[in-house]
Order: sequence, then C-alpha cells, then structure tokens
Amino acid sequence: MGKYIVHSTLRPAGDQVMNQTGGHTYLADEPLVAKGTDAAPNPVQYLLGAVGSCMSVTAREIENSRENLTVKKFKVDVSGETTSFDDGSSKVTHIDIKVTAETNLTPADHQAFLNEVVKKCTVHESLVGAIPMDISFE
Repeated sequence: MGKYIVHSTLRPAGDQVMNQTGGHTYLADEPLVAKGTDAAPNPVQYLLGAVGSCMSVTAREIENSRENLTVKKFKVDVSGETTSFDDGSSKVTHIDIKVTAETNLTPADHQAFLNEVVKKCTVHESLVGAIPMDISFE
C-alpha cells in the first residue's frame, strides 16, 4: 500500500498551478485559448500521461522480475476526449490507448505479457469503470 501527497498551489499567472510532491515540483497550466499561459501540460494531459507512464513503468517492473524477458521497445500512445456540459462542467469521456511493444517472447507469451501490464497498471485499474477505454496492441 502506498500513500501519495501532492500540494497544488494556484499561481498569479493565468491558470498556472505549481505542484509539489516528494522532491519534485512541476507546473500545470491551460492553453492560451482557455485563458492560460500554455506554460505546461493541462491536467487532462497529465492524466493521459499518467496512464502511459504507469503502463511503461509496469512493463519495466515485470521485465526486471523475469530472467527470460527482454523488452526491446515499449511505447504507449494515449488520447482522450472530453465533453463539456451546459452547467459549465466537463469530464473525460473516453480514452484510447495504443501499446507498441517488442519483446523476445513467443506471440502467445508476448500477448500474456501485455495483458499483465494492463492488469498491473495502477492508474489504468483506477480508471476502469469510471472512463470508457479502448486498448489496442501493435
């Protein structure tokens, strides 16, 4: 079990938010068309990046736990769609995930590895049921 704490502080410039966690500091912002300063990714981009990053880290962790597995390439392309509502709210309504991977495994074992990555990815598993997602493997 892990516990994560992020402190987010709105800055005086546009929609900039300074986030601090552990020894890391990172900025979030909105694009110019949304009255931000476009100085950093927006929160939805961070969410999509979290999915791809978590799957990638999970693939590496699985590789490191197995002597017979070599991951030659692992790339995740994540896109998302948002919907805005009449009351001014919005939400992510769909996520597409495309995983491109090369391993030294047989085709059947390669597919089992990819399925394991998805199942063990904390961010993906946290979003399952909340946001419809399509995953494709290449």
